[in-house]
Amino acid sequence: MQPNFEAGEDFALLLEREAGKLQEKASALTAAFTASASTARSSDGSVTVKVEANGSLSSIEFGNRACTLGPARLSSLVMQTVREAQRNTADRLIESYIGINGDDQAAELVRTFMPKVDDVEETAPENPEQNKWAPEAHDDVPPPPGRPMPPSPPASPRPRRPVTSDDDEMRPW
Repeated sequence: MQPNFEAGEDFALLLEREAGKLQEKASALTAAFTASASTARSSDGSVTVKVEANGSLSSIEFGNRACTLGPARLSSLVMQTVREAQRNTADRLIESYIGINGDDQAAELVRTFMPKVDDVEETAPENPEQNKWAPEAHDDVPPPPGRPMPPSPPASPRPRRPVTSDDDEMRPW
């Protein structure tokens, strides 16, 4: 980069001016990134999530209807809503960066660090009331009988060592 001096300007002033511009851009990016947090709500309103600029989930709220969905459908809906909020946050971050710095090689580099959000929607099971932690139908068969375990012997008290005169000195309490 060739310095572009104005009349009467020296190199120190040029560096100071450029540093000021960079500091303004950094402040603008910080503010834009902070404002890039995104809130998403499921289509039925039963799940609302907020995702911060770094992609972390900062809040999750359940509406009244969430309890009636069942665990499998609710978890699917939570994940769909989180992905939507992450997608919105990533889009806002890129837009903010390009608005401040332009669409250059650095913007392309920023895009590579954005979280990869799958467009694949997670589907709920055919029976949304099915509890995924419930035993499967083939688990209803009891295990074959085995050898019974012998009863464990009763616990015997621990033997104590004899008390000596030095014990009082070593254990004052």
